[in-house]
Amino acid sequence: MLGEHEAFVGVSIGISIFPVGGESVDELIKNADTAMYHVKSRGKDGYQFFSPSMGVADSNRIHLEREIRKALDHGEFKVFYQPQINAKTNEVIGVEALVRWEHPTRGLVFPGEFLPLAEETRLMSDISEWVLKTACSEVQSWINNGHPNIRLSVNFSAHQVEHPRFVDRLLDVLQENNFPSENLEIEITENAIMNDLEQMTKKLNRLAEHGITIAIDDFGTGYSSLNYLRQLPIHTLKVDQSFVKDIEETMGDACIVNAIVNMAHGLKLNIVAEGVETETQLDYLRNLGCQEIQGFYFGKAEPGSHVLQRLKTLPDRIAI
Repeated sequence: MLGEHEAFVGVSIGISIFPVGGESVDELIKNADTAMYHVKSRGKDGYQFFSPSMGVADSNRIHLEREIRKALDHGEFKVFYQPQINAKTNEVIGVEALVRWEHPTRGLVFPGEFLPLAEETRLMSDISEWVLKTACSEVQSWINNGHPNIRLSVNFSAHQVEHPRFVDRLLDVLQENNFPSENLEIEITENAIMNDLEQMTKKLNRLAEHGITIAIDDFGTGYSSLNYLRQLPIHTLKVDQSFVKDIEETMGDACIVNAIVNMAHGLKLNIVAEGVETETQLDYLRNLGCQEIQGFYFGKAEPGSHVLQRLKTLPDRIAI
């Protein structure tokens, strides 16, 4: 216990032995560090002896992990927001919080370049927690200044959701920022749910009791065991952009989108179509009865100040 907070502590140990692991103090320390990061890449909590076979690729991974840790400490990560649009009115009704890295020498780095490694090394939880706190603080200011109904959507990884204190941590962040729980929607994948359906049911029911809504991200790409849709307090299905992308040309993808939307209607669930980039896709989804749209057609993810300006415009003035 650290004050009033419970800390969960593990250990990762890297070992280098003279002379195979280095012939100088500096080299021994460097190679022990390399071995330690090997342990972390396997999920932490263990030990590893240094081997010369760890090679250049491992050195690059270690360098990137160090940079990610430094980015967290030095405030290099930024939260961008992609608008979620009402398909009928073109009104911005929500935003999805997305992380970007403003690297001091490489410029803006997109998530695909660093999140996979962050997930492997368990840094994803730290990044996501920072995103949640930052987004809650910023969007709270929008709520207080004339946009009381704006919804904030935040992604959570399976590792985060599986943590025994996931719900308590999330509720603590909302309380610290005075953020209304009914304005928050959490996005999780089907796979995260199915890893432990019993525990997930308890956690999501607790969140629902506080007014938080739950969205299934990338729906259709995971287990797709429809039984959980009846057991859990699911509010929204997000149609994966891979299905939307080829909706104009591939009948198979169109059929999948049709099936998902029709099923959601039958279950009284909200539908968000991701990755909408063309007017043809937009018209098809509107005619199908998809309630919400997200994608480059309405704009890429932007800093909060840009999104706030969009919120101040009337629906029919939204730039398309």
